[in-house]
This record gives sequence, C-alpha cells and structure tokens, in this order.
Amino acid sequence: MILPAEADVIITIAPWNPWPVAIPLVALLAGVVVSFIGTRRRSKPLRELGYVIFLVSALTAGAMAWVLSGIWDTQAREQALEELGYISPTFSGGMALSEHGLPPIDFTAERDDGTRVSGRLIDQGGGRWLVKVGD
Repeated sequence: MILPAEADVIITIAPWNPWPVAIPLVALLAGVVVSFIGTRRRSKPLRELGYVIFLVSALTAGAMAWVLSGIWDTQAREQALEELGYISPTFSGGMALSEHGLPPIDFTAERDDGTRVSGRLIDQGGGRWLVKVGD
C-alpha cells in the first residue's frame, strides 16, 4: 500500500511489554533475601553480597527498561511504516513527554517506487499515531 503525499492515515503501535525487566527484579529480591540472611547470621560477606546483588539488579532493571523500550518503539514505528509501503524509515526527535503528550516525530523514508518522502507521526493517544506525509 503506497500513500499519496496528501493522505493522512492513523496507525496503531502496540505499547512496549516490560516482561524482560522481570529477570533483574527477581535477582533484586534475591539480593534482599541474601542480605537479610547475612544480617541474621551476622555474616558480613553474605550481607554485603546481598547489597551488591541488590544494587547491580536495580541498575540493570533501570537500564533494561530505558534501552529496551526505546528499541521496541523504534522497531514498532519502522514496521508500521513499512506496512504502509515505506522502505527504511528513519526518525528524528525524542520521546520526551510534555504537557500535551508525546511530541510529533519526524521521519524520512523511501517509497516502493524509489521516491524519498518526509513526514510526521503525531500522537493521537492510546497507541494511535497519525501519519502525515509531505509536511
């Protein structure tokens, strides 16, 4: 499906599922348990091991949430635009929230016929985005 330059289409992009973050969260709980056991047994090495496991797991969970959500969003936008007939879309702009929701995301891509196009993805709420081509 190739969109003419003046067409506006609404696409739906599924939100990121944070299940991979469950792995470091389980390790975080294990760190708390190890630290608790070390405190009860008055074992300084075991208690400190629990602290280290807790800290590393918390940092890992935060990093995973930050990086994986960005990767997911980019891949989901690429896939949605490729389903509309655009090849190799690239995006500019950030995903920072403002008082009005997510800001528009500019993109450039190539149509199946080789024509370079640019446009914007405008958040409509609920995972729905308006694709405006030629702006």
